Amino acid sequence: MRIIIYIVTAALIKLSILGLGMLSIVAAFSSLFLLKVMQKKLSERLINRFRKKFKIALWGHISIYGALIGKLTFIDGISDIPAFLASHLVVHHMASGLIAATLLIMSLRTYNQLKISNLNTN
Repeated sequence: MRIIIYIVTAALIKLSILGLGMLSIVAAFSSLFLLKVMQKKLSERLINRFRKKFKIALWGHISIYGALIGKLTFIDGISDIPAFLASHLVVHHMASGLIAATLLIMSLRTYNQLKISNLNTN
């Protein structure tokens, strides 16, 4: 069952790298629901670690869209739209990349720590 969570996390990282914010929000929300369903099949420590990752992705992308809506209020006329679109693309992809990098580092740390703990118990 652990492999499913790792696959979902990898898909979420890929969606974030591509800058697909809405799909990342849906994937993170669905992943939180999946953790709720699989709660009895995984350890509490693993669930807490992945719940934290999925919440970072969910709220990170929601905050990017909140900033987009906030930037929309600063548009005065039609001449501001190209600058708005260009700045949004730059900021959105930088923030999405930052979210993906954070998820990747956290996932690798979790994987390595679980691998080490499994080696110590055997």
